[in-house]
Amino acid sequence: MESIICIQCPVGCKISVDNIGKKLKITGNKCKRGEEYALKEIKNPVRILTTTVFVEEGIQKMLPVKSDKELPKNLIKECVKVLAKIKVKAPVKQGEIIYKNILDTGVNIVATRNMERKK
Repeated sequence: MESIICIQCPVGCKISVDNIGKKLKITGNKCKRGEEYALKEIKNPVRILTTTVFVEEGIQKMLPVKSDKELPKNLIKECVKVLAKIKVKAPVKQGEIIYKNILDTGVNIVATRNMERKK
């Protein structure tokens, strides 16, 4: 049995997922979204990645970035390792793609703020 706190709405249901033979039994959810979330979380958990990358010639040393789509949870640490090795050069515009198709996932890493160049 696995326990999950649903994050699909403010209620935060405590959902239990039991593996009964070849079927999953989901209990504790108060709505259909909770059931769908639990199934997805058990079968293929995904996350939006948020982190920072180094900036050259920027007014700050780090630029906040995020994935433009969800990534498989098991690839998050490897993605962070890849991004820790890169540097972008200022100026950067919010929404600009910083890293295309990270780890061949089809997911891009984008800037979440503007970064001006040092004067």
